Formats: sequence, C-alpha cells, structure tokens
Amino acid sequence: MLIQDSVQIIQNFLRRIRYFWQNVFLSAVFVYGISFYYRLQMQTVPIFSPSLRIYNWISFIIALGLAIYIFQMKRKYFRTQYYETILKKLFSADTQMRETELTRKFTAHMGSKMKQVWLLALLLILVGVIYYWLTKDAWNMHVYFIVGLYSLVINYPRRDMLNTVPDLIKEIFPDQPAQN
Repeated sequence: MLIQDSVQIIQNFLRRIRYFWQNVFLSAVFVYGISFYYRLQMQTVPIFSPSLRIYNWISFIIALGLAIYIFQMKRKYFRTQYYETILKKLFSADTQMRETELTRKFTAHMGSKMKQVWLLALLLILVGVIYYWLTKDAWNMHVYFIVGLYSLVINYPRRDMLNTVPDLIKEIFPDQPAQN
C-alpha cells in the first residue's frame, strides 16, 4: 500500500503540473509568435540610437543571469539527493505524518520549484521580446527564445524525475509493509 499510494499521488501530481507547464509553454510560444509575425509583416528595421548598445548589454546580462539561475536551480532541486534531504526534513518537522501526507507535502514543495524554473524560462523569453519591441532588433529575441524554450523542454515534468521518491519514502517508513 505504501509504494502504491505514493506512486499514485506522484502520478496525479505530474498530471496536474503538466497542465501548468503546457500553459507556460504555450504562453511563451504565443508571445514570441506574435512578435515574430509582426516582424515578418512589418519588415521592421532596428532603431539606431545611442541607447541601443545599453539595451543590448542590459538584456544580455539579465538573460545570462536568468539562464545561470535556472541551471543552478535544476542542479540543486532536481536530484535524488535533494529529494531525500527534503523528505527527511519534511518528516522530521512532523513525525506523526503518514506516508501519503509526506508525499503530498513533497509534491507541493517540488511543484513550486518546478513552476519557478518554468516561469524563469518564460521570463527569459519575455526579455528577448521586450528587447525587440524597444529596439526592433530581432536577433536577441530569437536567441533568448531558443534558450528559454530549451530550458522549458528539458525541464518537462517527466515521470522518471520522481521515480525514486516512493523508495525514499519507504526508507522513512520501514515498518509499514507494502501490499500488492
């Protein structure tokens, strides 16, 4: 029962969180698509001004910071070692908790981390779009879209990301037998 309940909770969590991911993904594609369509239809020419270079550097620094932060979050939060640490921390906060409660708290915690990574990827795409609308220079918009979209795609909520969680929970609750 222990493993089956945890697996079911995680599967339901992944099903729900995928809808959020799809909304972020479609929002990113929609915002970029409208800007790209406008660029193709209006055949815009970059605005040449002394501030263009400043906007370019500012957008680059923001985009680089976002990309590095997304990478660090992925390395920190989407690992089995972190899952084990957070499960033990959640359980030590309330040792009377059952395995289903622990699994729900864990999925809520991981859901917020996943959403944060996806929203940062969307923000990266928006930096490129905003840069385009300020300068009419589409190069950064295309590059930031590719980087942001790549970040969204590689952080898709896959089942294999959380496959080890039921086993980690079983280690925390060794006295409860698994029922088939």
